[in-house]
Amino acid sequence: MIIKQKTIEKLALRDEDAFERVYAQTKKGVYIVIYNIVKDYELTQDLMQDVYLLMLDKIDKYKPQTNFYNWLLMIAKNKALDTYRRNQKLTYIDDVDYDQKFTSIEEDPSQKDEFESLLSVLSDDERQIILFKIVDDMKHKDIAKLVDKPLGTVIWIYHEALKKMKKGWG
Repeated sequence: MIIKQKTIEKLALRDEDAFERVYAQTKKGVYIVIYNIVKDYELTQDLMQDVYLLMLDKIDKYKPQTNFYNWLLMIAKNKALDTYRRNQKLTYIDDVDYDQKFTSIEEDPSQKDEFESLLSVLSDDERQIILFKIVDDMKHKDIAKLVDKPLGTVIWIYHEALKKMKKGWG
């Protein structure tokens, strides 16, 4: 995902429209990163707010030659990890609740049930990689950076997850 440099410059000037555009384009990815670490919907919502405030606070440290979206997702990952370490526990909620929170209301309920069922056969790593790739349309190399795994491993996990989902489909 590419956020235009002009939008980033406006964001640095606290332009509300620029913030709304960036938020709309990045909220799913930020949610996925945070939730996959803390496993708590309400905490994820709170941390999302913190991440966007931190992004605005640290925007002057962003290097224009780098991918802004990846930079923002790293902020989200670090914030979630800091919170997780501070709490030193995970709170699990079932996957149905998780998927309901970030999928749009306009979706066909039967499709959502099928998608949730397919995701339920995956490990946390597989689910995270599948969601980044399918829901957020990220490239494998960007996913590899976020999950801190080699590119080949991410591609392998992705394909293995697809195989599991295909078995679950049939």
